[in-house]
Amino acid sequence: MILTENSATPTHHPTPMARFGLNPHGAPMWRIVFADSVRNLVGGRWPDGKEEYRLARFYNGPGAKGKWVLESWISALEHTGCTADEYRIKFQAPNCVTTIQHEPYPYDGTYVQRYIFPGEPEGIEELIQKWSHDKNITFAERRRLRQETIDYQAQKTREIELYRLREAQPDPNGLMMLSKVKSAKVGRAEDHKLPPMGLSQLQGA
Repeated sequence: MILTENSATPTHHPTPMARFGLNPHGAPMWRIVFADSVRNLVGGRWPDGKEEYRLARFYNGPGAKGKWVLESWISALEHTGCTADEYRIKFQAPNCVTTIQHEPYPYDGTYVQRYIFPGEPEGIEELIQKWSHDKNITFAERRRLRQETIDYQAQKTREIELYRLREAQPDPNGLMMLSKVKSAKVGRAEDHKLPPMGLSQLQGA
């Protein structure tokens, strides 16, 4: 038996969501649903030997249990990255004789998780605006920002290495140019009733 995707309808929060736009099929681009009520079709060979799609809870993790979830609609191509024909081959369920995938191809698109509300849904407009802004950043901009981070880290590494090298450089007399050495003060030989002598004599040369 092949079930249809409309076999289970999730529980929607009463907040009107059409104001945030509609998808090509006339449904809201955004929706808020109760996690425990969301079901999706899972395909494969089941313990009873049948090969079919069956409804299963979509949000199984403890973080979403009993929570409201903000979801947005995406197209089938955006969700799967391939056409329906390519999908049949790429996502064929293992150990199945019939042509059946892990989940049916979402011809009408599907909704994906964007945010799990810790309590009652609030700040909805801000969340959608932030997500839309992040999504609209072009690939070139993302690559530029990523490269800037890499360049900055490389520059800081070079500065640290140069500082270490500079501090560890010996002076012409063979002494290490360390901060402690540079800050040390040496009195005159006559103050200590020592005969005048060169630096090499002090070092035992």
